[in-house]
Amino acid sequence: VLLLPTGHYSLGGAAAVALSFLVLVLVPQGRLDKLARWRLPLGVLPDQLRLAGSAFSFLFLIFLIAAGFFGSPDPLTNPLPLIFWGIFWVGLTLVQGLIGDVWRWVDPFYAPWRLLMGLAKGRITTRRLSVRLGYLPAIIQFFAFVWFELVHPAPDNPTVLASVICIYFTANLMAMLIFGHEEWARRGECLSAFLRMMARLGVIGGKAIESSTEQGRRQIDLCWPGARLVSALPLPPNGVLFLLLTLSSVSFDGLM
Repeated sequence: VLLLPTGHYSLGGAAAVALSFLVLVLVPQGRLDKLARWRLPLGVLPDQLRLAGSAFSFLFLIFLIAAGFFGSPDPLTNPLPLIFWGIFWVGLTLVQGLIGDVWRWVDPFYAPWRLLMGLAKGRITTRRLSVRLGYLPAIIQFFAFVWFELVHPAPDNPTVLASVICIYFTANLMAMLIFGHEEWARRGECLSAFLRMMARLGVIGGKAIESSTEQGRRQIDLCWPGARLVSALPLPPNGVLFLLLTLSSVSFDGLM
């Protein structure tokens, strides 16, 4: 339910685009480059927080799936549809774009992947995901995800949604065991790939510290919105196709 008349949203979006072009035309390029390079260090976080956040997120996901299977069949009272479609798909996407890569710290795939790799003790040989594939696995997955969201007659049915999440999670976790978590999350698992792209717009970012004394820690800093896009590597052609697919699908959803 829109809290403002539709015209207010249309006018705000048009004004944002127009002002962006005015800034590009009127502000000297050197000053824009200086703004893009500006960083304010915020501190250092231990990477162990990522494992703890992922474990909590994984356990919470299990609770939601159990609620989908055994809880109320009414989508308005069952927590799974509300949290997945409202808080995760809409809310976390906005947080990623406004703040930064929160998904890195709550990714539910990371902890079980680490656990399974530890239990395997080297018996699993990680393969390299072909560069020629690019973002093709993510494109196929996101197309199926969007079809389920927009075309399936009951995407908010708790039992159906819980079944789809189980299949999706299991298939992608197996792929991470084969190709590695980082590689598959970047180009294979479509939700992680999409959220990582959104995080480049955020104001808070981080990078691993290379020093031997600080190994396993991550430097967190503050920048201007969208500044990290300046140093981002260009996407391959099917990476651009993946980005266009995400933009077109959420735009269609918004128009509907």
